[in-house]
Amino acid sequence: MTVMGERLPEAWMVEWHRNSRVEFPLRRWSFLQFPGFLLVGYSALTLGRLPDMLDDGGWRFLAYLLIATYLGIVAVFAWQFVTQRPILVIDHRGIHQGRRRFMPWTEIGSIGPVSGPKLARQLHVYPKNIWAKHLILTQQHVNDLQTFQTWLQEVLDEQRRTESPRDDNDSDRRRTH
Repeated sequence: MTVMGERLPEAWMVEWHRNSRVEFPLRRWSFLQFPGFLLVGYSALTLGRLPDMLDDGGWRFLAYLLIATYLGIVAVFAWQFVTQRPILVIDHRGIHQGRRRFMPWTEIGSIGPVSGPKLARQLHVYPKNIWAKHLILTQQHVNDLQTFQTWLQEVLDEQRRTESPRDDNDSDRRRTH
């Protein structure tokens, strides 16, 4: 089964019109992309020296610390691989990135261009408030960020068109009362 982030924008739009919500789960092998693949070589070198560190009394604490760190990293990667979380969700309220990051449509100032090297491309979503944090969307959820940026801009424009008449009616109601 293909993940939504690897499908075509037409599938995203069909899902958007059907449910007013599109979920982009974590792509299964995305953690092997940048910078994860850099850790593999470093990890192999460090793990090769681990037996010597355990034998030497002065380095034993560092060796146990490295073992605990590697086990933690492996546990996080395994959890992400199995659950495909954190999920990127585009819905009628805004953009949700995992549980903690959310930007409503009304707070989005602009969607920036795709930037970064090929293996670490990023899409920035900037808020209207210049002091607020912006969202950084990566290839961990969507394979083709350029197409995703175009689709997301269309959805943002659609949200702005539908919000404008409602806001005008609310302001008219406030003036008459």
